Amino acid sequence: MKLRWKIAIGVAVLAIAGLGYAGNYFYDYAVVPSEKDFLEGDTPGTDENQTGSEAQNWFTDAANREMWQLTSEDDLKLSAIYLPAEEKNQGKTAIIAHGYMGNAETMADYAKMYHDLGYNVLVPDARGHGQSEGDYIGFGWHERKDYLQWIDEILAKNGSEETITLYGISMGAATVMMTSGEDLPKNVTSIIEDCGYTNVNEELGYQLDQLFGLPAFPLMNVTSLVTKIRAGYFFGEA
Repeated sequence: MKLRWKIAIGVAVLAIAGLGYAGNYFYDYAVVPSEKDFLEGDTPGTDENQTGSEAQNWFTDAANREMWQLTSEDDLKLSAIYLPAEEKNQGKTAIIAHGYMGNAETMADYAKMYHDLGYNVLVPDARGHGQSEGDYIGFGWHERKDYLQWIDEILAKNGSEETITLYGISMGAATVMMTSGEDLPKNVTSIIEDCGYTNVNEELGYQLDQLFGLPAFPLMNVTSLVTKIRAGYFFGEA
């Protein structure tokens, strides 16, 4: 084999190995639930520093809440906080979705807003967040199936005539948008998305440029492939 071919093959092997390493690095950086140094505390639906506010005091009072759990289709134990309306038989429930690397405990203000309007309120921890199991973030794609189960849970416990509003902020907004594409029962009468992203590829590509000054191609493509292998979905699905 001529030297130039050996060099070309060596360069190609190194490039593939480098891209594989980069794909796994960015998967761990963005998709694995962990403390994120790039979050500045102003991401909607992630701020837990609300101690002392009226909403937070009400929200954390054990007398006002119940803990619900269910098992996802892929056998994860999922958790949610349920806050029943003060007046019984209101017949309406709001299910509230938090943002990226937030959790149910960050949603006191939103829960209080709906509760004051007479709703029962259910605030799930997304998979991989808070008290819910999971070793990856689905960016709303896998979570949409979990929300179908939470809807069924509401109907099972509150009755088949319950009306349901889905509300989500940031990644939670993307979650309820993706849930809207499923076969929903007629009980879901409104879906409110607050500052969700258009799709995962654009969101993560933007962050890749802002944080690292790197182009989306080919790193996003490689990271998406790694995500398919490790978490079961391509970014393009979301």
